[in-house]
Amino acid sequence: MKKYLLPVLFFTAVIHFILVSCAAENDSTATDVSIPSIITNPAQAVNRTTANCGGKVTSNGQSTILARGVCYALTPNPTIDDNKVYNPGANGTFTCTLVGLQPVTQYFYRAFAKNSAGIAYGAVQSFTTTETTITLPTVTTTGATEVTDTEAISGGEVTSAGGGTLIARGICWATTPNPSIANNVINDPAATVGTFTSNITGLLAGTTYYVKAFATNSGGTGYGTQITFTTNGTSNIGLATIITTEASSITENSASSGGNITSDGGSAITARGICWATTEMPTTSNNTIPATGTTGNFTSDISGLTANTTYFVRAYAINTSGTAYGNEISFTTLGGSSGSGPSEGNAICDGSQPTVVVPITSSTGKIWMDRNLGASRAATSSKDFEAYGCLYQWGRGNDGHASITWILGEEDAWGTNPGTAVNGTTTTFSTDDEPENSLFITDQVSMPYDWRSPSNENLWQGASGINNPCPAGYRVPTRTEFKAEITAYSITGPTSAFNSILKIPVAGERAFDSGVIRGQGQEAWFWTSTVDGNDSYDVLIQSGAVYTNVSNGRAGGYSVRCIKN
Repeated sequence: MKKYLLPVLFFTAVIHFILVSCAAENDSTATDVSIPSIITNPAQAVNRTTANCGGKVTSNGQSTILARGVCYALTPNPTIDDNKVYNPGANGTFTCTLVGLQPVTQYFYRAFAKNSAGIAYGAVQSFTTTETTITLPTVTTTGATEVTDTEAISGGEVTSAGGGTLIARGICWATTPNPSIANNVINDPAATVGTFTSNITGLLAGTTYYVKAFATNSGGTGYGTQITFTTNGTSNIGLATIITTEASSITENSASSGGNITSDGGSAITARGICWATTEMPTTSNNTIPATGTTGNFTSDISGLTANTTYFVRAYAINTSGTAYGNEISFTTLGGSSGSGPSEGNAICDGSQPTVVVPITSSTGKIWMDRNLGASRAATSSKDFEAYGCLYQWGRGNDGHASITWILGEEDAWGTNPGTAVNGTTTTFSTDDEPENSLFITDQVSMPYDWRSPSNENLWQGASGINNPCPAGYRVPTRTEFKAEITAYSITGPTSAFNSILKIPVAGERAFDSGVIRGQGQEAWFWTSTVDGNDSYDVLIQSGAVYTNVSNGRAGGYSVRCIKN
């Protein structure tokens, strides 16, 4: 259902002056933002036409990471204007697979990360592709012998080097199935084809172990079949005992906590740290900050928090018996006008004011955010303009194009527009997944009514989508998921939509062909991640009608409600 209305958008000088003044005031109190800090990791699994390269984002520069990945070229100092591969995410280590390379060719690469302050690059590194295709080495694992309370003997045989030079061989082992070289490793001194023997020591009595032989060449690591054995004696292993440290040094976007492991439970601590979330009883499936060491005290600094928000924290410790958690503590970050999420009717979606995540669980079993993306709160009424949020073009990220300043729930008797776009429009299409500006890109010409030329249907596919606008762990829902909520809560129009658990407000839309903001107080438009050729499916809720089987051009500006991945 395409819309071809072209209402006149009128801006008064007074409103313009107020908006500019507010923007200037906000700028004066903004948190200092710098470009990210990033390092480039050495290339791995270099082959004839492929290689694995990556890096580590060590600091987000006090701003949301908008993109990260690896750029590469045949000449030194590549940039994102050269070849590049994205890896969605924020801080931490990541890996990108480079494909379509030329054999026996030197490539230069470096990791990059982008936030609202700009693009940062890691150090330049290089690799040379191989002349022939390298396969993984072929290995067999030797069964365990001479098993005692604390020791055993195993080993293996490398029967093929896979066409490359062997870098290492040995065994890896753990108390859980499918060990890898990320677990305990015993390297054999001779990295050659043939048999070898490994003595495993320091084991725990009465414990089952899993072992694999391995061999590594430039193409990667090959493993032998897994074997198991159980040491003699009786195991007296339990969970570790840990206490969570009360929060301190609390600011608008950071705090410190930690823990104290008073007992390792009779087994070595393999990991420890804190986990935290905006919901109670966080686990290691939520946000984590690992800490080095084993028993005793440790401190963890939490950053990238949202102002005036309550967080829950537990320390954790992992040994062979499992994961132990300390007592739960909570704290609330300090308030502030900058970095505290959208405020009142200011729906800012440029990465500087992340939407506060308050999860709600639907009767369908799905977990959703309780508000539209960019909204300062969950709706208190169907026409609550503070809950309208941003109006996104399908597939675009938090680059500012969707930001709206709302002042009314609907047009008043004097014709005052309920909202004003923070950024203007342009008719120049983007040829990249990430437009170089924050303007709303209109399509006044012809189908497919997209902001990008050519179209790209993979921009919002899942939590790891190239331009996923949702907070970490969330994504744009599919059409099937949104339809399930419509059915579960018998949504037939704006009233029943607001009365549902989603508290849907009628935020209207922004026209694909003009950028005009319209329909507020009358209808709700929501994007889904499901594509339909060059269009994408949306959900339209009007008085007396709900449409879930209609697709539109991607240049239209609609609301987004995120679902937990």
